[in-house]
Amino acid sequence: MKNNTIIKLFTVCAVIYLSSCGGGGESTPDPIITPTTYSSGEISEDVTWTSDNVYVLDGRVVVPNGVTLTIEAGTVIKAEGGQEADASCLLVARGGKLMAMGTASQPIIMTSVADNISSSHPNYPGFANLNEGQKGLWGGLIVLGNAPVSVDGDAVAFQIEGVPASDPNGLYGGTDASDNSGTIQYLQVRHGGTNIGEGNEINGITFGGVGSGTTVSNVEVIANVDDGIEMFGGSVNVSNAIVWAQGDDAFDVDQAYSGTISNFMYIGDASSDHGLEIDGPEGSMLGSFSLTGGTMKGYNPDGGEYADFRDEAAGSVSNMYFWNHSCSSDFEIDGGSSTANITFSNLQFNTSHLDATCKVDVAVICDDQTGNGTNFDATNVSTSSTGASSTLGVGWSCTVYEGAHQ
Repeated sequence: MKNNTIIKLFTVCAVIYLSSCGGGGESTPDPIITPTTYSSGEISEDVTWTSDNVYVLDGRVVVPNGVTLTIEAGTVIKAEGGQEADASCLLVARGGKLMAMGTASQPIIMTSVADNISSSHPNYPGFANLNEGQKGLWGGLIVLGNAPVSVDGDAVAFQIEGVPASDPNGLYGGTDASDNSGTIQYLQVRHGGTNIGEGNEINGITFGGVGSGTTVSNVEVIANVDDGIEMFGGSVNVSNAIVWAQGDDAFDVDQAYSGTISNFMYIGDASSDHGLEIDGPEGSMLGSFSLTGGTMKGYNPDGGEYADFRDEAAGSVSNMYFWNHSCSSDFEIDGGSSTANITFSNLQFNTSHLDATCKVDVAVICDDQTGNGTNFDATNVSTSSTGASSTLGVGWSCTVYEGAHQ
């Protein structure tokens, strides 16, 4: 394995007195310098990235099998741009581990080199010079594991989207449902989603075949070109998650994902598509997901759909609060879905913000394409769903800091 990491130093702009104005014999202070680590290729051994450094991803940086990357709370990681196979991203391969150990007061931020944010910036953990409109400035975070996935031909392992087929580190899937890819907590991923080919962008955070031994909580994706958080099979549980201003779907489930996503929030913008896109198995292996405790804020008047369930998706959706969607938004259950395999409970659709000319009610919002009815009962939707916790994101989230959730 090869490690192409190099260390560079640069001088931080600061007001430094180089000599005494009065000539009183005071010594000249040393310049203030901040180390910057540039990383590319495979990381060859266990390493810790510390909060007193800035780390720059130059191309695809890989945590390979048998190697652990630990990231301290408050660390800022920035990425160069790059298109197609040269897109910068952080890839945790099967057997590798990411220990991203942010805290509520010191979240880890992964962003673009164009972002002036730092842990000492007065607006941290909010925006510095960029905003939610700047998308696709680098790749994103990809975590792969050895848990089962349901893919065409029932292959045990499959190549993840966003990574060229020539890189074997892009394989995901296996037979260990409890596989452990590490711990990810209090992490922001901003301004990603570089296009590596036509219709093939990198998600903000991609989980491919990640097992239930992995801990994921308090994660946020902002301004990604493609999906915010996407699950390709696996069984990892994700709690306290936020997606804001993604270009495609906020939370995307594929290939018989069988974990739980709980206490989560979506805030759309004019480019957003679905709040939820839920697909079922592609092979013979079946799985059952759970989505519970979600607040879904659309973009009124003309942005995005509530949700799309399709391809024999199986699982449960409960305690969901939908609001601020457009007149034309729908909650769609496609003809290919076996709706008996999905349980909907305690859903609330708040249409009070819509113009009276919309004439939208819950029965219209539910667009059942199956032709045989659905267990989503449009006449018996809850009016008491709380959705996500009111404290989600407080203190560590850029979304909440900037007030986008209100």
